[in-house]
Amino acid sequence: MTSYKKLTGKYLSSNKKRSILTIIGIVLSAALISTIGFFIVSMQNAEIESVKNDYGSWHVMYMAPDKDLAAKVTGNPKVSRSGFYQQGENIKINEDVSVSPITASDSALELLPYKIKAGRFPKNPGEAAVENWVLRYMKKDIKTGDKIELGSKEYTLVGILQDKVGSQVSKTGIFLSKDSSIDMQRSLLIAEISPKTNLKKAVSELDDLPKSKTVKVGGKNAASVTNNSALIDMQGGGDGKSGLSGLYSTVAIIIGIVLVAAIAVIYNSFQISVVERMRQFGLLRAIGATPAQIRKIVLREASVLSIIGVPLGLVCGIVAIFAINFAFRIIGGDMVSMMMKVSISPVVMLISAAVSIAAIYISALLPALFAGRISPLSAISGRTAIVKEKIKRRKNIIISKLFKFEGNMAYKNIKRNRKRYRITVFSIAISVLLFVTFKSFMDMTLNLSGSVNESKNIHFSIQPNIKSGFIKDDTIKGISALNSVSRIYKMYNEYNFVEFIDKSREMEAVKSIDGVYGKNVEIDGEKKVPMNGIVTVYDENALESSKKYLQSGNIDIDKLNEENGVVLINKNWVYDKKEKKSYVGSVANIKAGDEIELKYSGETKTTSIDNGNITNSYKESAKNSGDIKKVKVLAVLKDEPFDLNGQNGPKLITTREVAEKLTGINDIKPVVLNIAIKDVKNENSAKDQIENIIKSDPSLSLINHLDKNRSTRSVILMIEILVYGFVVVVSLIGSVNIINTLTTNIILRRREFAILKAIGLTQKGLKKMIVLEGFLYAVIGTIYGSIIACGLSYMMYKGTVSVRESSWQIPWMGIAIAAAAAVIIGYISVLSPLSRINRENLIDTIREDY
Repeated sequence: MTSYKKLTGKYLSSNKKRSILTIIGIVLSAALISTIGFFIVSMQNAEIESVKNDYGSWHVMYMAPDKDLAAKVTGNPKVSRSGFYQQGENIKINEDVSVSPITASDSALELLPYKIKAGRFPKNPGEAAVENWVLRYMKKDIKTGDKIELGSKEYTLVGILQDKVGSQVSKTGIFLSKDSSIDMQRSLLIAEISPKTNLKKAVSELDDLPKSKTVKVGGKNAASVTNNSALIDMQGGGDGKSGLSGLYSTVAIIIGIVLVAAIAVIYNSFQISVVERMRQFGLLRAIGATPAQIRKIVLREASVLSIIGVPLGLVCGIVAIFAINFAFRIIGGDMVSMMMKVSISPVVMLISAAVSIAAIYISALLPALFAGRISPLSAISGRTAIVKEKIKRRKNIIISKLFKFEGNMAYKNIKRNRKRYRITVFSIAISVLLFVTFKSFMDMTLNLSGSVNESKNIHFSIQPNIKSGFIKDDTIKGISALNSVSRIYKMYNEYNFVEFIDKSREMEAVKSIDGVYGKNVEIDGEKKVPMNGIVTVYDENALESSKKYLQSGNIDIDKLNEENGVVLINKNWVYDKKEKKSYVGSVANIKAGDEIELKYSGETKTTSIDNGNITNSYKESAKNSGDIKKVKVLAVLKDEPFDLNGQNGPKLITTREVAEKLTGINDIKPVVLNIAIKDVKNENSAKDQIENIIKSDPSLSLINHLDKNRSTRSVILMIEILVYGFVVVVSLIGSVNIINTLTTNIILRRREFAILKAIGLTQKGLKKMIVLEGFLYAVIGTIYGSIIACGLSYMMYKGTVSVRESSWQIPWMGIAIAAAAAVIIGYISVLSPLSRINRENLIDTIREDY
């Protein structure tokens, strides 16, 4: 050996298990740090795609621009794409169906919120793209490449658009065409800003281009320029009030916790390696090695391990993102893969590598300093690990009675060495903190993104026109009998009620929101708080599907009918006009078994539907508005099975029989029929079968939800997979941290354990004592970690609340899982070192001659 530096490679190769465990810790930490970066980019991209689907890809829109303004916009180097478009008057295809023609020039069609299902956008005059549902009214068996007529013009169909629910409800389809000679004064100019420029500055510059802030259109003043605020905010070009700053602060907290956890994991690995080689370092010092050289050996090991671990971690992060994308393709199909565009950012990789390497060197620094200060004589004699400890009598009567002598020893041992106690508790607390905080982050993220309920599984809906009002039984029976239909749900009008609750059931988070709680009233001598709520009817299938959302109580149709029972949806969406954000959560502290007084105030009539849910409604006066009736809450749901609109008060579900008693309406009939088909691949076949059933009734319309639901499910699914993936990686890091901490603890005390065995303690007793120590450490570490995690969880809540208001709750579930995992992993981690102690010679261990 020509240099002491070669000892680094010798040690790493001779202690493969320890080296591999350290590398695993580094890989997991680097992978998590890099994946967080990729996660932020992916989340942002997914939300951006969602906004583009809803509002379009343009950033700035000009109303009736003149030639000078148009030239400034289209010639601006900061504008990547632009174009004019104008919407013509509706053209009737038949008595019921019309189309809304949109003519565009240049890139305007690509910037509008319309997506191609088959074919492409029109590129030349005389070409057209039409919504899928409209085609059957224009021509039989039409396909791309066919000629179609609209008004007096003939077009070539080059694209089929994804169906929009709103256009199906209004029976006014979208018809896109291309024309380079659009009249500017009757059109809109839309522009997309290049991603290579500063978005905020570019938007400000483009907003200042018009000479006047208003322009005359049809004899009325209109804003000359409009911004796509939703897209601009999501891309980080907003004014700072969009909520992204709050989300960034939440992400900063997460990254900070990951860094601390990574340092703790890697520190423990290096500390173990130094403790195991104290005698070797002593020998090196005895033959002339300086403290600086010893430090260099340890830091050199850190360099070698970082060279191996960091690139592997980055690769694992990249593989994880591609694996997630692959999972999206399998689970969600093409729509998900379109939403999830894998982007490996070089900036994210460089930052992740720099942060990981810094964490490794910070972790290795303290063990390196400790190794450099080792006294040669003390290390060779094996007395380095012996620390003079304060003798303090400790006795816990409960532990002594439950766990006997070994339990009492364990209780005394955990605080005998303050430094060891603090390090061990700190490491376990960090692991608990890491998991609980990420679990809270996961819950908050899923709350922001929404959830996949039964409405997202609705494929078609049948809706009658306003004159007809309801769906006939013959139609329902015919649809139910189709072999392509999996399940149908009969949807009814929503019924408005004034709901009276006790003052004590008000929620603090909701009191400041206008329009939720009314002025106190007196009912039967008791003060009550009135709230505007709704009661909606669910059929048997809908009630059965609701059981998977149960939070408490039980859903039984017979009991609901017998006891005047209702089911409460314990989640409301209330818009706070003052704060300009939504509150999501409970609006009243109502539990299963409680009774609520109701006063019927009117019926909600259907005018349109979205995903099979009643929207855009008006209210009829109630027939029995003076009566106050009591209902009993038999079950509480944690989320709404089907999307419901309505009042700010509690949302109640019941049967048709109970609703008839509450409203005084004798025969409540379904107003919408939601349909789930067996196989979405047979969409066209199922649609044809349903149309054959309803074609005899011209008052019925078929609404296709497949395209919209695919898009919605894709975004939610992507976010769920990403977040759950993080929790798995965080759990692994926390597990490695606990294993390293407890292993270090046992290795440092090998001589102590050998002495105990020499004076009569059995291997079984030793195992019991160490396991109980681990249990006590886990409990104490969980308490500290949970307290800090609750604080950080609340800080993250304050960050996300800038986007959407909700009520914060102590993350009990995360704490319980973390506590149980800490105990189980702690038990498993002590088995290997205990087995090693059992195999060692007691005399040699006591003499530390190894």
